[in-house]
Amino acid sequence: MKKTYFIADVHLDSSFSEREQLILAFLKMVGSENGDLYVLGDLFDFWANNKAVLAANRKVLTLMRELTDHGSRIYILIGNRDLLLNQKILSPFGIVFLGEKATIRLDNKNIFLTHGHLLCTRDIKFQNYKNRVWPLYRFFDKILPGPAENYLAKKFILKSKQVIHAQDPACFRFSPDAITECFQQDIDVIICGHSHKRMTEGFGDKLFYALPAWDQHTGGYALHYNGAFSLCDFPAPSLS
Repeated sequence: MKKTYFIADVHLDSSFSEREQLILAFLKMVGSENGDLYVLGDLFDFWANNKAVLAANRKVLTLMRELTDHGSRIYILIGNRDLLLNQKILSPFGIVFLGEKATIRLDNKNIFLTHGHLLCTRDIKFQNYKNRVWPLYRFFDKILPGPAENYLAKKFILKSKQVIHAQDPACFRFSPDAITECFQQDIDVIICGHSHKRMTEGFGDKLFYALPAWDQHTGGYALHYNGAFSLCDFPAPSLS
């Protein structure tokens, strides 16, 4: 049976080359097992659709192309850092864009995938910021030249981080009501990221998984294999 992997919150940034090496090693592992991969948002700490950003992330995207060329399937959802990703930019790398949320079938179960901010319904400040600023960000992405867009987009993202950090931590938690409502729509399993913390919680016979964030040394992922889910750690590659 084919292995299916799920990751979130890698937050690739050119200033953290160790993290890039870590995700490259992880992708090679997935490819060696001919596995499929779902990226649940914030693969990139910053994304804009221009040549400079594309070049900065070329190694990861090119390796993803190699995986899809050899039978792996890769799917990406957006997070609150890489909300400008779209199918047009991902198609040359063989990646399927799933938007902000998706439901897939594994072993006759409905699996709901999202980055996680949609489930933080008590995070009112961020939800309002998202509704106001994301449409502006997407508009500027279409009309501004690359350097100007990158400058402005990074200011938007910095502001977004400030909004999140200024919140009461309780607002950043997933809403049990939002999770329950999701399960009531014939969903068996929810997998997300966003909180940067590993979590497994049962809701009757339903399961909720939150994936941890990656850093320069370790990464966390969910694995579906032989009809079961498990949360795993990926160690940093040896640099010796």
